[in-house]
Amino acid sequence: MVSRIHGRILHDLLRTFVLGCLVVLGILAIGQLSQLLSQVASGRLPLGVTLQLLGLATPTLLVTVLPLAFFFSVYLVFSNLYRSNEMIAIRSAGLSLLDLLRALLLPILAIAILEALLSLSWSPAAQRQLQAESLRLANAAAQALIQPGSFARIAGGRILYVGESAPGSEHRYREIFVDLGGKGGPDIATAAYGEIRKDSDGGIALVLIQGHRYLGQPGTAGFKILSFAHYRIALAAPGQGASSGGIHWAALSLPQLLQALHEPQQARHALSELEWRLIWPLLIPILALLAIPLAFGGPRGAGRATGALLGILTLLAANNLLVFLKEGIAQGRIGGFPGLFWVLLLLGALAGYAFWRRQGDRPVLPAWLGLLRP
Repeated sequence: MVSRIHGRILHDLLRTFVLGCLVVLGILAIGQLSQLLSQVASGRLPLGVTLQLLGLATPTLLVTVLPLAFFFSVYLVFSNLYRSNEMIAIRSAGLSLLDLLRALLLPILAIAILEALLSLSWSPAAQRQLQAESLRLANAAAQALIQPGSFARIAGGRILYVGESAPGSEHRYREIFVDLGGKGGPDIATAAYGEIRKDSDGGIALVLIQGHRYLGQPGTAGFKILSFAHYRIALAAPGQGASSGGIHWAALSLPQLLQALHEPQQARHALSELEWRLIWPLLIPILALLAIPLAFGGPRGAGRATGALLGILTLLAANNLLVFLKEGIAQGRIGGFPGLFWVLLLLGALAGYAFWRRQGDRPVLPAWLGLLRP
């Protein structure tokens, strides 16, 4: 009988988990797609690559999707057992909630391993591809702005004019004029030649050759004319998602992240990112432990809506606390250890306490709170 009950729970859990993953992933994907389409509407992104970029963002979305879907699938499976009064028959047969929890050990282990692979390896790899593709598109868009004989607004609100293409090279131009938009007055650069070069970080820049820079208003005391051999103007460079010296921490591989822990200037950011990746697979068993007592529903369905509301509020609070602690570690305001694991400890204590009370057929919360009653 025990094996049949465990098999029924596993069957319902798998079906609900797959459906939950699709629903939650669809909701998050719609939000991601709306952001991409807004960039398409503004002309910063070609329509043909939206699905490709959405696919590259999917592993990162799944890092959040799997824990949410697993929590609600466990919640719904046990809630249905209460609603159909099957839980009464199961408990009458001598099975406790702890016995039913054992049925979840295999899916908990499998999903935790999958979550670890996503968080530690697959998501960073997808982020690297996404950054590379986004940079390639930014470079192409920036280069397309440079049209001989016309003005163009480039990064930073600067105005660029090139007279004509230089013979023998498609990336070299003559008669360059740039309005650098100085806040203290006019700031203009001119050059006989300019050429597009790729930077070490993958972005592109227009390098002015043998030119002059005019600072201030002609005829005033502060007016200056400076000569230069080379002057670099960034056209497209990595920026979105970067911090601490232009590093995209979410895109670093695990070996790179571990190596950054030994760099004094990067250790805090690396530690916060590493803890962020580790926390998600470790949350899986705690979420299962929390979902079971919250799924309790009394006669005629009393308490089920309250359990769902408490679960949603708890997950929102945990997520906000994780984000707060991660930023605090990166900025040096919070110690690196326990760091994000404070959330793991607090949520684990809450889940263990709620499970212990339901194991003894007591309300999830003490009776004096008046929220859940058996």
